Amino acid sequence: MIWTYLLIAIVTSLSLTTHAPLAAASDDDIRAWKVYTNARFGFSVHYPENWRLGNPISDGVGVMLHPPIDNSLVALSGHMNVLEGKSQDGRQTLDEFAVAHRRIITELFGKKTITVTWRKDQEMSLAGFPAKRLTFTYSDDKQGKMIEHHIFSLGRNEGRGIRIKVPLSAEEQVLPLVTRMLETYQPGRDQNAVSPLVPKP
Repeated sequence: MIWTYLLIAIVTSLSLTTHAPLAAASDDDIRAWKVYTNARFGFSVHYPENWRLGNPISDGVGVMLHPPIDNSLVALSGHMNVLEGKSQDGRQTLDEFAVAHRRIITELFGKKTITVTWRKDQEMSLAGFPAKRLTFTYSDDKQGKMIEHHIFSLGRNEGRGIRIKVPLSAEEQVLPLVTRMLETYQPGRDQNAVSPLVPKP
């Protein structure tokens, strides 16, 4: 299910190519930021006032935020962990999810004859949950050189995802603000509360 929402977010994220400067965020700035709360999964995050709140992702699983830099976005989403895997509940582990995620992204871009270059995965945490950051770069005729960071956590029942897409030349402008945003991120309902849904092979 998460793959469907990710594909929608990727396919609908084309834009233009100019870069306006972004100011670093102080604590006072963050207190004045807007708040997005997802009604379905309950996660929330503060985001800068001059970022545009985009349309909801299908089935209400998340939303896309648009920084004031063309061709960039930050998508936040939740998903169910219902695929079969090697966890204690027979569901996917974080490592299994990362392997599948990398394969699907590579295949998706390959269909557009776009080659992705993967960087080394990073272990991190997202609102107190173990998480991974997958990073890759690519180029195409419309968008130029791009970089994406995909951050996700995975509990026994649910996961959370954050997709950061930005022109490679503007990465240092956007990522510091995203880092401050993630300091405000709250995961919402319990990701480890196991549902009666049977994992799908």
